[in-house]
Amino acid sequence: MEEQPKNQRGGGGGNGRQVSVDTEDHPPQGKMLPVWFFVGIIFLVYGIIILVVGIQEVHHPAGTVLAAELHPTVWWGAILTAIGGFYVGYFGPWRS
Repeated sequence: MEEQPKNQRGGGGGNGRQVSVDTEDHPPQGKMLPVWFFVGIIFLVYGIIILVVGIQEVHHPAGTVLAAELHPTVWWGAILTAIGGFYVGYFGPWRS
């Protein structure tokens, strides 16, 4: 009696053929975007929201002295908007 060849996984049985699936046959169609582009979008959106709230607080001051004098929401809104604008501009898909 002849022994049937076993497949690589050692399971035996079957017809002995091995099937492999290669997922790398087709390269991706588009270029991947860096994560910093999406971080820039988030910073930009949050910065605009915080800046708008800060401008509203300038006209209607908050109850604390530091918030009424230093306007931290205006500063942080401007900083986040500037950083987000830089990240979106520098890491955008148009800069290949």
